[in-house]
Amino acid sequence: MISIAKRHVPLQKCPALLAVFFVLSTFLPLGAVGADRALTDAERLTKGEVVVGLRNVGSVRYVTGTILLDHSPEQVWPIMVNPFEFQGKISPRMKTVEVMLDKEDQSILRVTLDLGFFIPNFTYTVDSKYSRNERIDFKRLGGTLKDFSGSWDMKPADNGTKTELTYSMYVDPGFFVPQWIMREGVKVELPTTLTALRKRLDGVYEHQNSLEPKSILAARGQLSASRPVGSSSGGVAVWQ
Repeated sequence: MISIAKRHVPLQKCPALLAVFFVLSTFLPLGAVGADRALTDAERLTKGEVVVGLRNVGSVRYVTGTILLDHSPEQVWPIMVNPFEFQGKISPRMKTVEVMLDKEDQSILRVTLDLGFFIPNFTYTVDSKYSRNERIDFKRLGGTLKDFSGSWDMKPADNGTKTELTYSMYVDPGFFVPQWIMREGVKVELPTTLTALRKRLDGVYEHQNSLEPKSILAARGQLSASRPVGSSSGGVAVWQ
């Protein structure tokens, strides 16, 4: 446990320190996530577990989390892609989302996170590229952390009635923190996000919960033209 009260560095003047607290705040017991090592990955996915692993891309090591969702890629996509679905629901720390670029195959978002623990909020800008019903690739453009990047990969399963979804993430805070510490934090954050996404999907498709009224164009494949930022809709598409 780190005591903020004993630190003499003003947190609001040290974005790097905020990033550390963000990562360390994810250190929660994994519980049932990936707990049964005797099972194969496929068996664990079928049981509803999130399978956590590592993937190397060149010199960069990504943490991966994979989940099996009881919905087709076409059903998963509009909720997974929509940042307004994440805000306050799938990702409770996401406080605000500003859409800076809104196209069917790309978005640039400015996101503010509420970290709690009396720590000031911090903001990052992320550029995402979309391949509909298949993949999202994202990377940092600006903000507190020096670098982060990752992807969402979708694969149809069970004759297309389900989706195997893999969320990959790499984080570099911009100062020395052992990468194993960063990875351990991400190993908890990814399953938390994936299980929250599953709960949201079940709420929409099994319990008829309403979708968020706002979305971005990547979630609306039938829209052919991007809306300029500053338009009457605020640069976002509205569900019809």
